[in-house]
Amino acid sequence: MTDTHTVPSGPIGSTLLEDDPSFEEIVVEFVEALANRVLDMEVALRTADFEKLQTLAHQLKGCGTGYGYPVVSERAANLEQCAKNRVAHDCTAALGEMKEICSRIVVCVEPDKSA
Repeated sequence: MTDTHTVPSGPIGSTLLEDDPSFEEIVVEFVEALANRVLDMEVALRTADFEKLQTLAHQLKGCGTGYGYPVVSERAANLEQCAKNRVAHDCTAALGEMKEICSRIVVCVEPDKSA
């Protein structure tokens, strides 16, 4: 179950900061916490704690868009559903997608000055 939206390659910046740069401090905190969130989800999956994985994914789904990262919410929703279904293979694939997206998350993307 993947989303139907195409995610561009390269860094993924916060749409929240495009609208209001005054939120930079809280967006930085969110981005800095992503690695630990992903690690917690990996541990839950490794221990087959699908309930915890579902909860962690649900929490991330709820806040991704709020911080300007709708793709994080989309991937977290996918992972949440996989955890709810308790299929380890699907969870592994969904978590892999989540990790790939999170590895490209940045606070803001520098504008393309060549345009």
